[in-house]
Amino acid sequence: MYINGNGFRAIERITNVNHNTVIRWVKEVGQRLPDNNNNESIPLVAQLDELQTFIGKKNKIWIWTALKKDYSSILEYVIGSRSAETFEKLWKKISDWNCYFWITDGYKVYQKFIPDGDQIISKIGMTRVEG
Repeated sequence: MYINGNGFRAIERITNVNHNTVIRWVKEVGQRLPDNNNNESIPLVAQLDELQTFIGKKNKIWIWTALKKDYSSILEYVIGSRSAETFEKLWKKISDWNCYFWITDGYKVYQKFIPDGDQIISKIGMTRVEG
């Protein structure tokens, strides 16, 4: 349900399982995921985006994601603030992919890391990552 886009509280309402339990389950599954992707999943064109969410009512966090343009799952991610320091952690994981293009929403942090000419700023081109 979480992978299909339902929020933690929506899952709570549907399943009658406390949202904190659902969050714990998602974290446990995430920790079991492999750290490295096989080379076949490395994209020629990647989509990058940041997503704001909350843990509890007041703990705002950002999830930075990298996806293959036509692939339905996240290839890499980091969690932290909406800062260059947090994106740098993701960039260290993905910069060696040597993508032809990185599709972004144009947030100012990206231009500090993505080489000139390699960034495509396009909300239309980001339908996969935005979804």
